[in-house]
Amino acid sequence: MGTTSCRVHKPAVVGRVCLPPSPLELEVEERIEDLSLELKTPVTIEDNLTLYEFVKDWLRVPYRYGAYSKAGTDCSGFVYHLYKDVYGIDVTRTSAQGLREKCRAIDKTELKEGDLVFFNIRNRRGGAASHVGVYLKNGLFVHAATRSGVTISRMSDGYYTRYYLSSGRILE
Repeated sequence: MGTTSCRVHKPAVVGRVCLPPSPLELEVEERIEDLSLELKTPVTIEDNLTLYEFVKDWLRVPYRYGAYSKAGTDCSGFVYHLYKDVYGIDVTRTSAQGLREKCRAIDKTELKEGDLVFFNIRNRRGGAASHVGVYLKNGLFVHAATRSGVTISRMSDGYYTRYYLSSGRILE
């Protein structure tokens, strides 16, 4: 028995046995490393790997207004597929503003993975949303952009800061 600084007697550690990682653990580690490299953002075991794999599969799908397939998608079509495939929630195919109306408004400081972020890029009257994305983490969101297709952007980017409208959490 050894003595700790609190004068509590505990058995002394004689040695440690380290087992090699299991094949499953190695596979998960490889998936995480692959996702981090492909998405250019750190992905950890605590993250929703299904979400990040979905994003990886759709990354760079071209933008196509009114479409929602891997041949081309607009922002709300991308959100429709993400919610259906990742969360099992049918948000129905609608516009960015239609999605906004299905959400409970939340403050930007409350954003969690899967929350929606809305922008008024076309400067619509009455503050209607013209663009939508899905929040990931650390100020990043994924969306279908007109020029680059499905991409990951920073909320702090001046362009998105200027046109940011609101954030919301889908009501189930």
